[in-house]
Amino acid sequence: MTSFNLSQAIGNLKSPILVVGWPGLGNVASSCVRTLINSTNSMVVSALDPREHFEIEDIEVKNGVCFPGKLPQLLFRIIVTNSDHDLVVFTPESQPQSESMELAQKLISVALSTFNIQKVITFAAISGAVEPEDDPKVSFATTDSVFGEEIARLGIDPIIDQRISGLNGLTLMAGYEKGIMGACLASEIPIWGLHTINPKATKILLQTFCRLVNLRLNLDHLNSQISELEDSMIRQRDSVRLGLKSDFHMESNFANEDLTKSEVNKSDLDELELLFSRASFDRSQASILKAELDRLGLYEKFEDRFLDIFRDWS
Repeated sequence: MTSFNLSQAIGNLKSPILVVGWPGLGNVASSCVRTLINSTNSMVVSALDPREHFEIEDIEVKNGVCFPGKLPQLLFRIIVTNSDHDLVVFTPESQPQSESMELAQKLISVALSTFNIQKVITFAAISGAVEPEDDPKVSFATTDSVFGEEIARLGIDPIIDQRISGLNGLTLMAGYEKGIMGACLASEIPIWGLHTINPKATKILLQTFCRLVNLRLNLDHLNSQISELEDSMIRQRDSVRLGLKSDFHMESNFANEDLTKSEVNKSDLDELELLFSRASFDRSQASILKAELDRLGLYEKFEDRFLDIFRDWS
C-alpha cells in the first residue's frame, strides 16, 4: 500500500482556484463554502494561526467551571476535481473585529506560497426587494476585466452600484495587490430572511460557480431546505404586511392628518423593510431610513425599532 504524500498532492494541484466564504449577510458566503466541501471529497491540509488576528472574546462554562473560549478556525482544504482547476477552499469561522485587510493579505500570501493559486473567488449576499418565491439574481464584481468578460459570457451581469462589506470584498483587493485576478459572486436575498441561512441563494451561487469552473455538483439535497425556508419567509412577509396595513389604517389619522391610506402601499412597506435591514448592518444608512419614516409620517410608530439599531447587545 502506498502512503499518502501531502506535499506531493499539493504540488500536483491543477491551476488551483482559491475559494473563500467569510461569514456575512445571511451567512450566504460561508454556507456556499460549507456546502461545497460537504458535497465533494475535500481534505484539510493547513490553517492560518487565529492568534495573530483574533482575541478570545468569551468563556466556556462546564459544570460551573470556566474555561477560555475557543478562537475561530481558519482552515484550508483542497478539492481535486475532474476539471481544469482544482480548488483550495478556505473556511473561516469568523471575521476579525479589526485589521481585516491585514488578514486578507496574509490569506493571499499563504495561498500563493503554499498552493500557487491562479484565481480567487468569493461569495456575498445583497439584501433586495426580491420576493421569497422568486429566483434571486446573481451578479458579479471582479478585479480583472478579462475575468469579468468570462463571467459575463455565462449571462451574469456586473454589480452596478453596491458595496461589498468585509473580507469577501477585501480578499479580492489583497489578491489584486499580488497580481491574482479575483471575482465575487453575489446573490440577492429577501429582506424577510436576512438572519437565517438561505439555501436558495447558496444553490444558485454554487450553480453559477460550477458553470464558471466547469465543475459538476449535485445540489438536490438543498431543495427541501429551500421549500421549508421559502414557506417560512412567505408567512413572515404576509403577517408583517397585514399587521402594518391594519395598524396604519387605525392610526393614520393620528399620525399624520395629511397622509391618506393610499399613500402607504406594499412598495412603501417593502422599502422600509429594506432600509431597516441595511441600517442594521450599516448605521450610516440610518439617516436615509429616518428621512423615509418622516416622509411617510411613520416615525413614531417605528421609533422603538429605529432606536434599536443603535443599541448594542452582547
